[in-house]
Amino acid sequence: MVNPEFTIILTTAPLSVTLSFMNKSRSEMCRLCGVLAGASGLNTTLDTLARNITRIMGVKGCTIRVLDERNQTLEIVAAHGLSAAYLGKGPVLLKEHPVDRKVLKGAALSTQDITKEKHVLYLKDAKKEGIRSVLSVPLKSEHKVIGVVRVYTTVPHVFSKEEVEKLKAFAWLGGILADRAKIWDQMQALMRIAQSITSTLSLDVVLQMIVENAARTMGMKAASLRLLDAEKNILEVRAAFGLSSAYLEKGPVEVEKSRIDRECLQCRVIAIKDIRKDKRLQYATELAGEGIASLLSLPLTVKGHAIGVLRVYSSAPYAFHESEIEFLSSLACQGAIAIENARLYEHVRNEYSELARDVWKWYDWGSRFPKI
Repeated sequence: MVNPEFTIILTTAPLSVTLSFMNKSRSEMCRLCGVLAGASGLNTTLDTLARNITRIMGVKGCTIRVLDERNQTLEIVAAHGLSAAYLGKGPVLLKEHPVDRKVLKGAALSTQDITKEKHVLYLKDAKKEGIRSVLSVPLKSEHKVIGVVRVYTTVPHVFSKEEVEKLKAFAWLGGILADRAKIWDQMQALMRIAQSITSTLSLDVVLQMIVENAARTMGMKAASLRLLDAEKNILEVRAAFGLSSAYLEKGPVEVEKSRIDRECLQCRVIAIKDIRKDKRLQYATELAGEGIASLLSLPLTVKGHAIGVLRVYSSAPYAFHESEIEFLSSLACQGAIAIENARLYEHVRNEYSELARDVWKWYDWGSRFPKI
């Protein structure tokens, strides 16, 4: 019996993809959906998907790679049919691999015979592995391409339109699984930070958790959290992740010189898809030098007033989506709560200190002031 949840997924897929599966391999897809429904954990699920892609498409092997924004590499998260030696041959660096750069922009690309192509990164390793043809399609999470699904054959092969569509459909299914894992990761991140807020009085620990979870959970290059110094009218770094010391020490963010921060401190969410096309940034040159192409800024608000800015950075031009903004807004809210808690604690501590001093003076308790 087919899991009803997967039945809905199939019927809402693009029509051409759905019809292809209905006509050619409906029973295989149904069985695969049943298997995936019973798998636990993202890695196990994607390994199951890679194994079944290999079997159903009749190829040598399959890999599923996810983009590492920070290092601009494609990292293997699942594979089947390939040796450990081949899988461990080295990273896929995007700057050295034009094919994958195109796939990450949404293209499906195939190579009939890799021995006749110059763009293959690890040609010697591929020959030793017995690989001749490769088909690559994008792995999409929501509206964002997050990786590459690839299949390999042992003989030169021209992939048909049907085979391309079939692999696209498998990749689409993998994207749904990745989306579910992403939602779970976001929930876990929010829970960890909430627990930290209630269990520790260290503001620095909580703020560092927020920026790390913002970058890691969203797969972004970096994140930072700055608090407003109202007297100097500057934003000072309180926590950062994925940014170099040189960038962080470039100079203060002066609110008067940074239009984007003035707007954000008016309690507005500011998204910049491509910093090269935006004139509101104080340090546009330094951002580009850091390898940052786009960013999203969210205000940290307490009682309706912005006290700082949470920012995430992408290494490629990127349009942030509503679900991502909602997640980061939750992180910004938790940051504001942690800051307010820390300020209240400091206020109570100071009040207690003053009260203890007064009591000591009034009753003349000893020659030493009591420790607080």
